[in-house]
Amino acid sequence: MADGRHVGASAEGRAIARAVVYRFMSCCFAHPDRELLELFDSARLEEFLRSWRYLGFGTSEEIGRITGWQKEFASHDAALRELQKEYTRLFVNACPRVVAPPYSSVYLGGQRRVWGSSTAEVARLYESAGLSMAKDFHDIPDHIAAELEFASYLIVQQCKRADNGTDGADLADIENRFITKHLLRWAPAFLALVIECSRTTFYQVMASLARQFVEQEAKRFSEPRHGTSNSGNTQKLGIPPPSEEQHANHSYD
Repeated sequence: MADGRHVGASAEGRAIARAVVYRFMSCCFAHPDRELLELFDSARLEEFLRSWRYLGFGTSEEIGRITGWQKEFASHDAALRELQKEYTRLFVNACPRVVAPPYSSVYLGGQRRVWGSSTAEVARLYESAGLSMAKDFHDIPDHIAAELEFASYLIVQQCKRADNGTDGADLADIENRFITKHLLRWAPAFLALVIECSRTTFYQVMASLARQFVEQEAKRFSEPRHGTSNSGNTQKLGIPPPSEEQHANHSYD
């Protein structure tokens, strides 16, 4: 069960837990750096585990494997080198082709190419929520990490609106359209490729956990739901390091 930050009204608790899980997984599928290693040596990991249990997943063998994945390596440097090598093989460059492209347009465009129509569509959704890409984000807008971060952002902003007693129906509508008509249409295929093709515990298990979460999201959005309004402020969407309070203060520029 989650601690006091996750209890209270069930709907609010689940919303916060969903935001934490989306955010954590966004960091895990971004290009690996030392912040990722620190993520698993910080309170952020425990926050993810509490949120995971709060959503009803419980503890599994996979959770044990992901919490201890660094123990497979002699040092943090060795772990980081292996993750970077596998990230490149899976998501950037491999022969004869990229193993698991992390871009929606490859799966939704019908031509297995980046910068397709779905890239423009998701960029418009970011803009409709008052976001633009951060200058230090050097990838394509429909990268899986950016999309997972966007989902977390939408949930957090709705929670803030609810706390302030203001309407957030527009953000709820964006969230519904983004997740049901975009993310859920391609993420399962991407995650299946990662599970099948990854040579590392980290990506194989994270993809499996993400697939379980996405399946739960699909069930959730098949049921009646309500959400909470755009403040009109333009913020920057990127993949910054985890903030101190992940569920409440996203570190957008």
